[in-house]
Amino acid sequence: MLIKNVGRITVLLLPLGLALPVAASNPAHLQQLLDTNRCPGCDLRDAQLEGVSLRGADLSEANLQGANLRNADLRYANFRSANLSEAVLIAADLEAANFSQANLREVDIRGANLKDAVLTGANTCGWQRQDARLQGVNLQEAGCIRPTPAPAPTPAPETGVLPQGQAAALLGDWLTAKANIFAPPFDRALLGNLTTGILYADSLNSVTWLENNNAFYQYGVQRVESIERFVTEGNRATLEARVTEDYTLYENGRANQNRAGFGTNLIRYNLQRVNGQWKIADYQVIN
Repeated sequence: MLIKNVGRITVLLLPLGLALPVAASNPAHLQQLLDTNRCPGCDLRDAQLEGVSLRGADLSEANLQGANLRNADLRYANFRSANLSEAVLIAADLEAANFSQANLREVDIRGANLKDAVLTGANTCGWQRQDARLQGVNLQEAGCIRPTPAPAPTPAPETGVLPQGQAAALLGDWLTAKANIFAPPFDRALLGNLTTGILYADSLNSVTWLENNNAFYQYGVQRVESIERFVTEGNRATLEARVTEDYTLYENGRANQNRAGFGTNLIRYNLQRVNGQWKIADYQVIN
């Protein structure tokens, strides 16, 4: 039985007769985990999951920083490449859990059961493991990985003008790349190479939604018809172009005609130079 309030979900643990508050930074991701026992890549920071049964859960690449998993049943759970820094797993049952490449920095596993857990490549800097059961665990496969301070970035030169042809090529690359960003392989690295600012953040959220909902976009014609206006000043530029796009959203293998379109629009693109590389920061459909 679930009772959902704003930003908080209460789970009634009927066998124990107890009501346990369960919350996280992203309630939708939390609900997905509780409903499906799967939430790879989810934002579960500061989740309150004390005593919850998540046996065999898939939490690979999830962000569980600061989460409270005290006394939780996490046997056979998959935490591959997950971020569990500063999480509380006191007395949790973690038998045969997979922590390969996970960030366990300053995690608290005192009194937890980690029998046969996998720690290959895990970052265990500052973890607290007093009284933890570690039978069958190869601690030599884990270690303290301290972050290397990033070198001070070299400011991009203020001089130099973005040629219109280069701006048009960037727009063409963005249109072509959509088929690999908003559909398998959901290439986030490619997204980062072409976008920044608002467009990057919004697109990243869209990619996560598509992956979590078994959805993707299929594209037909993607073409720059003409450049109508182009202005550049310093590290910023504005490009207005007529663009033809043909796209359809597929959910669970079926086309969603309410999320489909084919036409030519005049679109204003805001470009920004970041560390010497021009990227698209935002756009607005004019007509």
